[in-house]
Amino acid sequence: MTDSSGRASFDKRPRVLCVDDNPEVLELLRQQLYANFAVVGVDSGEDALALLAEGPSFAVLVCDMRMPGMDGVAVLGKARSIRPDTVRILLTGQADIDDTIGAINDGNIFRCLIKPCPRDLLITAIKDAVELHRTISTEKELLDQALTGSVAALLETLSLANPLAFARAARIRNIMRELIEAVNPPDPWSIEIASMLSQIGTVVLNPVTLSKLNNGTPLSSEEELQVRASPSHAERLLEKIPRLEVVRRIIADQALPYSQTEKAARTTATLGAQMLRIVVDLEYLEAGGLLRRAALSTLGSREGSYDPSLLAGLADQLGPDDGAAQVLALSAAQLRSGLTIVTDVLDSEGRLLAGRGYVVTESFIARVSHLKGTATVCEPIYVMSELNGTDLPTPGNEVFVS
Repeated sequence: MTDSSGRASFDKRPRVLCVDDNPEVLELLRQQLYANFAVVGVDSGEDALALLAEGPSFAVLVCDMRMPGMDGVAVLGKARSIRPDTVRILLTGQADIDDTIGAINDGNIFRCLIKPCPRDLLITAIKDAVELHRTISTEKELLDQALTGSVAALLETLSLANPLAFARAARIRNIMRELIEAVNPPDPWSIEIASMLSQIGTVVLNPVTLSKLNNGTPLSSEEELQVRASPSHAERLLEKIPRLEVVRRIIADQALPYSQTEKAARTTATLGAQMLRIVVDLEYLEAGGLLRRAALSTLGSREGSYDPSLLAGLADQLGPDDGAAQVLALSAAQLRSGLTIVTDVLDSEGRLLAGRGYVVTESFIARVSHLKGTATVCEPIYVMSELNGTDLPTPGNEVFVS
């Protein structure tokens, strides 16, 4: 079933969005399609595009050609940019057929049906569209998993070379996941990947500047210029990797204040850039010692710099203070994958092995177990669990932080 806003509940039928300015036609479409599809009907292109942008996704979009304001070709064209995976069908009268040929050739439309369309033909066309959507979604999921794995491997490798920068990237990603949950953007995958890769450009910074970023320490004017240039370095480093165009745009545009983008089209890239802008600056304030509520208030006081709705989304994620959070003091031998490091881990010669916020992996455990020469890991290692209280190593010590 679906509610009046078009949001899915527990209905497993393929979701179909129908657009027609005639309420009688919409009701007829619902009656014809109800047995096979979860149907949501709206009477304008603007309402349809708003539903597509809000999510969750629709498998198929069926749109009438002649409507006041935005016609069907325009609606389907804009829908393609918002939800490229949604398969698009146009319902048109015989007199309008010439106007639809260009749209079909441009790739905006999967199928064009002439009104009045027999029920069996309409259902068959939508079933074909659902099958195409399923194929596209499966292929995209496989590609996303492969690319995500490649990005994770890249980050793991680079974290060994520059643990400070990539520990910060891990903290930024964790905050981004909270913001994604709060605002439910249309392409969360690209936005999360952008947060994971956002600090690649900082590898060109000198160690002192990186240390200041890690600790939330104020930067000099020259250091600020270098940090502002790091997204451009990241974009160039990523430009040869396929299917990261949106990710690169998010990273490159994060410097733009909200006041310069609030009237722009709300694409994944513009939304993601504003989300990343908030998350990166929020992490910096928290690294300097501010708690989340105070850090959000600080960002909110910078008028025109951040999207207020995104700040509100993160604020809504804050629950009542639950008291102290447990931090475990462990030896290197007690480390397990999934534990989050609370303070920087150094070796006995003062070299950084992992920065605050780094999530322990098997490769990191292997690395600290096989340090070369006379170097040893400085213990204890302070960690906070991400294992939901299960399979925790037996702590050698316990401390509590508020």
